[in-house]
Amino acid sequence: MPAPVADPGPLSALIVDDEPIARARLGFLLARDPQIRIVGACASVAQCERLDASIVPDLVFLDVRMPRRDGFDLLESFRARGIHPFVIFVTAYAGYAVNAYDAGAIDYLLKPFDDVRFEKALARAKAAFNPDRIARGMRFDDAARTSLESRPVPDRLLVSEDGQTVVIPTHDIELIQVIGKYAKLFVRQHCYLTRQSLRSIEARLDKRYFVRVHRSTIVNVEQIVAFQSLLHGDCELVLKRGTCVTLSRRFRRRLEPFLRRCHGFGELPERPSF
Repeated sequence: MPAPVADPGPLSALIVDDEPIARARLGFLLARDPQIRIVGACASVAQCERLDASIVPDLVFLDVRMPRRDGFDLLESFRARGIHPFVIFVTAYAGYAVNAYDAGAIDYLLKPFDDVRFEKALARAKAAFNPDRIARGMRFDDAARTSLESRPVPDRLLVSEDGQTVVIPTHDIELIQVIGKYAKLFVRQHCYLTRQSLRSIEARLDKRYFVRVHRSTIVNVEQIVAFQSLLHGDCELVLKRGTCVTLSRRFRRRLEPFLRRCHGFGELPERPSF
């Protein structure tokens, strides 16, 4: 007879919002639910980062626009520390919805919201957890991430531009580069700006055709027309649009299988360092 599965206990929730009234209301609504345990309420990204390292929330209620650094910055900080909570964005700005869902948000609460809408978002978050897996020390999203790897990759990306949501066929993407907090997507002589991280974009691209060539650059290998070795193991790649990008020595081995398959090239030539 199998041993009974231990009760994983309530889900830990963190509130991050610079408005005191918003923090208080979220705290009140969450405190009514015995399945939720509030582990913190912060007014900024910096304050959140100063929390005790032992606090690893299951669920974060996150504002977008806050002083100095926004909610997306906090998610990047979490991921850099290996923390991957479920996120419900809570904001007065509708324009960030596409970026929020691209960042993996479970829901997007637009202020002002009523109790019914809040309960719906919370129910959706709780449904995303599998108690059996939590009890064994494995989050549902860990299992989901594994299963997602076997699913077909999407052939469209969504980006926001001038208040509109633009649908981009991924096979039309030539180059993606990160500049500051933004990623630039070069598509058929047009450049789109998005707040999505390079990592999140890379996860939704077909790995047969897109490869990271630098910590800030992804290229469509079918766009490569020439390359030249540089000093210290780096290379310069020339794309059909005439753009030259750097292939970092750290990533050069990733590119060679693509070049052999798509272009019939062998290994990239080495150039001695001087």
